[in-house]
Amino acid sequence: MFYDENGKHARTKKEILDENGEVREGCKIVKKGEVYERSLFTAKNKLFKQEDFVDEVKHFYTDLINLLVKDDKEKLHVFDSSGLYLATRKIGKNNPKEEQIQTDNEMRMRWNREVDRAIVSGVPETEIQQIKKKYITDRIRESVDIFGSQPERLGSIIMTAVTALALLISKVLDTARKLSAKFFEHETVQPVAEPSEGRTTQIIPQTDKVPMQEKITHKELTANPSAQKRELQLKTQTTEPETPTIPPMPVMSAEAAAYPKLLKIYKELNRHNGIIFDAERERNELEIERDSLKGFAKLTKKGELQSRIDRKNEEIDLLKVGLSGIVKSYGYQNVQKFYAAYRKYYSVYADYRKQATDWEKAYGKEHHRQDKESVLERIKNTPQKTADYQQQKTVKSKDRGAR
Repeated sequence: MFYDENGKHARTKKEILDENGEVREGCKIVKKGEVYERSLFTAKNKLFKQEDFVDEVKHFYTDLINLLVKDDKEKLHVFDSSGLYLATRKIGKNNPKEEQIQTDNEMRMRWNREVDRAIVSGVPETEIQQIKKKYITDRIRESVDIFGSQPERLGSIIMTAVTALALLISKVLDTARKLSAKFFEHETVQPVAEPSEGRTTQIIPQTDKVPMQEKITHKELTANPSAQKRELQLKTQTTEPETPTIPPMPVMSAEAAAYPKLLKIYKELNRHNGIIFDAERERNELEIERDSLKGFAKLTKKGELQSRIDRKNEEIDLLKVGLSGIVKSYGYQNVQKFYAAYRKYYSVYADYRKQATDWEKAYGKEHHRQDKESVLERIKNTPQKTADYQQQKTVKSKDRGAR
């Protein structure tokens, strides 16, 4: 095989020879039996086989796509496998394991809904993470080591974790209700003291502004004109104090201004969570009543109570779905993302309120006094202008009458 200077294939050897019959510089001859094909690519970099590289590329292209998406509700998100939630699997077309995957996805969504409610109820995220690790991650690893790969065991493992998380939520809510009841009881029992109770008013003797050695009698004023002039200078010095420089008032940032909207969502989530708590309490009462049946009543009322319990469970599941629906309607991926934004905006808003309160205490009265003085000056100047305008108007009307 013969190749010229540009790497193109030549048909004969004569095409790559010079005038002296030698191979030109840059031309190449591949003898018979040698490999004339060469690989254009090097060996694959090991970085491309690592999960960190794939995760980085996912985040990069997700952010790139979201730049073109205007609506926040339609933006894409990369799932965090190390977070509190469980990822659902996609069911492909004609998948033979469609039924099993669908059942697993329902269990995963059940756990995700319970995580949303735990966050709204005030359960620390570290405790939720511990329950996930203890009852899901470790149990799955133990199941694979003992029984091998058996996907049908995933449902029972997740249900155990959901039950443990639900018990923790009920404990937190019961404790919060008891504390709030004690607080209101304490507030109603203790009498409210009057503002003036236990306070004594201090009588401050009235003193003259001019010192004793600078007081001048009426006779001295009439006899000595210089003393009168000095008295006027003292009055002007006392009546015209130096105006202190007031720093600018703190300005509310965009995050602090957005806090009231997040507070509205926060209150809506708490109200919805209270409805779920009341529904669970009614269901527990029905279960206690069902378990306490004896004799003939056990045969007649058990079926009715069980149907009421089933309906109440369906109602509770729908209410839990509503928690994630509330935050998604406002453009948040899940409840955890909303609470992270809420805490951030709350801290910014609290800092702004503190700065504004400190500024109002230090410079508020002086600022209002200066504003009042400026308004009074404008009011004083306004009648004079109108009087001059009216005087000019009357003069013009007289001139017209004279003509």
